[in-house]
Amino acid sequence: MKKVLALLMVTCSLLAFGCSSRNAAFGVVDMRKVEQDAPAVQNVKKELQEKSQKLQEDMKKESAGKSQEEQDKIARDKSAQMQVASSEAQNKLKASLDTAMQEVSKEKNLSAILLKDAVPSGGVDVTEDVIKKMK
Repeated sequence: MKKVLALLMVTCSLLAFGCSSRNAAFGVVDMRKVEQDAPAVQNVKKELQEKSQKLQEDMKKESAGKSQEEQDKIARDKSAQMQVASSEAQNKLKASLDTAMQEVSKEKNLSAILLKDAVPSGGVDVTEDVIKKMK
C-alpha cells in the first residue's frame, strides 16, 4: 500500500511540475556507446574477468581430491562469491553513471537525461560528456 501511495505521489508531482515547462531542454545518452567507450566500464569488466579467473583457479585447487559433494559445495561457494562481485561492480557502475549524468545535467541546464533509444527525436546528445565524467 505504501508503495502504491508513493508511486501515486511521484506521478502527481511529475505531472504538476513536469508539464509546466514543455520547452525544457533534455539530454539523451547512448548507453551502448557508454558501455563500449567509458574507461570506468572497461576497468570494471577487466576487474570482474580477473576475479572470475582467480575464483576458477581457486576452485580447481580446492576441489582436487575431494568428493563430488564437496566439489559441488566449493563450486556453489565460488559462484556465490562471483555473484557478489558482479553485484558490487554493477552498483559501482550505476553510481558512477548516475553521478556523471547529474553533473552533465547541471552543467548543461538540462531538465532530464533520457536513454537515446527511448527518444524518437530531439534532445541534446550528452553521451561523450557522460563518458568523460564517469569515474
